[in-house]
Amino acid sequence: AARIRRLAREFAEHRPAMAFIGGAALAHTNGMFHALAVNALNALGSGVNEPGGIFFMPRVMASHESPRFETRVDRLADAILALERPPVELLLLHDANPVFGSPSAWRVKEALLKVPTIVSFGNFLDETSVLADLILPDHSFLESWTDHVPESGAMTSVVSIAPPAMRPLHDTRAMPDVLLEIARRLGRGIDADLSWKTYEDALKDPSLIPANASLNVQSPAPKAPPARFVEAEFDGAPNEFPFHFLPYASQAFLDGSLAHLPWLQEMPDPLTSAMWSSWIEINPETAGRLGIRNGDLVEVASRRGALQAPAVVTPGIAPDVVAMPAGQGHETFTRYASGRGANPLRILAPLVEPETGTLAWAATRVRISKVEGNGGLILFAGSLREHDPPRR
Repeated sequence: AARIRRLAREFAEHRPAMAFIGGAALAHTNGMFHALAVNALNALGSGVNEPGGIFFMPRVMASHESPRFETRVDRLADAILALERPPVELLLLHDANPVFGSPSAWRVKEALLKVPTIVSFGNFLDETSVLADLILPDHSFLESWTDHVPESGAMTSVVSIAPPAMRPLHDTRAMPDVLLEIARRLGRGIDADLSWKTYEDALKDPSLIPANASLNVQSPAPKAPPARFVEAEFDGAPNEFPFHFLPYASQAFLDGSLAHLPWLQEMPDPLTSAMWSSWIEINPETAGRLGIRNGDLVEVASRRGALQAPAVVTPGIAPDVVAMPAGQGHETFTRYASGRGANPLRILAPLVEPETGTLAWAATRVRISKVEGNGGLILFAGSLREHDPPRR
């Protein structure tokens, strides 16, 4: 409490002052409350749209509003499974692997099996594209035109357009080019909105990016934050599941979409130096109490499932938390990724942040135990700690 009061005084006395939020704080069932509280601090500290503060960038791409999808993502599979005739007749998949990236409790695979026609634009078979009726191979990211609107951190908006780094190696075609060709063949008066021949032409069209996008921009007035504190909800009773489970994006594989690349499989993790595997990070105090040593095979169990992986004992994690990188545990994703490691997303509780509908991936409680077997831990470094040599 004393530290919080000290930080509050320092925040109020110094200008400019800015508060940031991210990571697990937004991944609880009260993540929106946390975000509003932090941005309320910025508003109180005059840190909004002021030099040294936070800016809300204007929209700079096409003025057309994107179609709204009313069904929350966590309810989509249940909506499909509940109906005798699925509401989705055709599903187009691009740069997405929901079967791998969703909790097993969401039953995504079962729902996709009911969709009459699935078209995948992937360039490698994965857990979702293997269910497709038609696969139209897309260029890899190195062979594609890309556009991106990053957060500039200032009032000025930024649009990045990048050309391919190399020519396509195989007879593939960019997904936007395929959709433009389909649009042309369908006709029906849509040529006025889709007048480009290729995705490259669309990205180079100056009409999509207004020349005055960064001028005279007013941020919308924020809505009032909730008047009461919102408690976080967790899945699993503390007496049965005493640890918070914290999956995090892999430094090498991100969400697992890059796990098929062998040079990333052999890249050591910057903190643990582990490679070619999954692992479970445990605090030394917790590991000592449970009789777990570095490399031991450990089982992590939630109310939704269990998985096994070798233990990495590290002081960089709290005693009541166990962490695990995401990205491994693929069933179908080339010979380099399939059958390697475990997928922590599969044992997550199907809890969501109610305001946004996004997965509350930090809301699952687990228990851990040592099990028989070889963990198979591969470390690039011989030790996780810095050893200070004796000095003369």
